[in-house]
Amino acid sequence: TMIAEATFLKSMAYFDLVRFFAKPYEAGQANTQLGVVIRPNAIYDFTIDLAKERSSVDEVYALIISGLNLAYNDLPEDNSFYADKYAAKALLARVYLQQGNYPAARDAAHDVIENSGRTLSTKYANAFNHDVNQSEDIFAIQITKQTGENEVTNLYASENNGGRGGDIEIRSTYLAKFTDPADERRNFNYINPDNGRRLTSKYTNQFGDVPLIRLAEMYLIRAEANFRAGTFVGNTPVADINLLRTRANATNFITVTLATILRERELELAMEGFAIHDLKRTKRSIDVFANGSELIPYNDNRLVFPIPLRETDTNNKITQNPGYGS
Repeated sequence: TMIAEATFLKSMAYFDLVRFFAKPYEAGQANTQLGVVIRPNAIYDFTIDLAKERSSVDEVYALIISGLNLAYNDLPEDNSFYADKYAAKALLARVYLQQGNYPAARDAAHDVIENSGRTLSTKYANAFNHDVNQSEDIFAIQITKQTGENEVTNLYASENNGGRGGDIEIRSTYLAKFTDPADERRNFNYINPDNGRRLTSKYTNQFGDVPLIRLAEMYLIRAEANFRAGTFVGNTPVADINLLRTRANATNFITVTLATILRERELELAMEGFAIHDLKRTKRSIDVFANGSELIPYNDNRLVFPIPLRETDTNNKITQNPGYGS
């Protein structure tokens, strides 16, 4: 089990690394663009030459998927707050969606919905700011007073809630995305009395667990993948979307479009780290000022992080990303 847990965490780390430090995966393409360096084995001898070029994006994704399938096969169905087999399958659903492999994303999300034993929290607010995993949590980082800082709270919360005042604030352009003023997700925020910033209420418990994978995401993946594939595995796309809207006290839809589903991801998963990756995988430009005055293409060099200096200083074979010098 320990090896399987480590394999899951390795895959999760590589997935984040390749999405931030490489150009996006392009469905139907060879994806030979540089990804990140793959280190398949632990390093014990640092006296040898460890210089190595970055593997391709395709090779990194293959490693991620292989690792998650191994973890799924070897992890137990119940593993306390550690990763279990459905955490691996849920992350697989996320990876497949990023690749544009919609049938695989649909089936992985469906497996989690049907077999993991997780259920949606009765209220949207209940999915956040708790000290122990709740029914919706598929995988969460456990934060206690003995295990260090909660960096998410630092960035998102007011000083009274253990943060720095709100490095990331909610603006009217986001609130305008909601069509129903009664939607609890629209109103799940507060004004910081110290600086007047509107902040999300998702991170107000300094020592609360940080949810990395929630069941709600699986419904969104299944809805989108079913819609794109023209299938109805598990449920119809509109039924899966309305399940989340009903919980949030929002008016149900009669029908949905792809744009509706993608918008629902913005409303449900806001401030949880999905937006930039969703824009990249759907090849939408980033509206810098939310008024159309400056649009950055999804595959622009500015949307890829530079390889850190500590890496280029110790690895003379690694290639720096474009726009960041040699």
